[in-house]
Amino acid sequence: MEAILGINGGDEDAAEEACMNIRTDGASVDIDGDYTETLTSIQGEEGAFGVFGLAFYENNTNIIKVSTMSGIAPSTETIASGEYPVSRPLFFYVKKQHIGEIPGLKEYASFFVSDMVAGPQGPLAAYGLVSDPELADTQQKVADEVTMGSGS
Repeated sequence: MEAILGINGGDEDAAEEACMNIRTDGASVDIDGDYTETLTSIQGEEGAFGVFGLAFYENNTNIIKVSTMSGIAPSTETIASGEYPVSRPLFFYVKKQHIGEIPGLKEYASFFVSDMVAGPQGPLAAYGLVSDPELADTQQKVADEVTMGSGS
């Protein structure tokens, strides 16, 4: 953003617009499909790179080179801690006022954060998501109907 601000004479609105524009010059190509299709499309292309989930990378380390960000390599540990700078949490929103009003909503939220779904051996991890390092605390908050805000 700072570099774009410099190019745009310090105009924050112009800088944000420049950052948010989608390239149409062919330098960036969206690939509709799965990771395997993306990998196939970029193999053999000099300087090409793709964005993949952690599990796909870990299953293909023989053909994918990882890019570090600020010198930090992606791993379960650096993602869970938030140290890897491009990782972000997955937010799951439930309106507290709807618990008890919408049948099964609390049970659904509890299921979504259960060890079976969100734990390190669950399907979310199999898709490359990293389990909440404080999953037990999150599960208890859902059980106790505690409202969680940012930083919770």
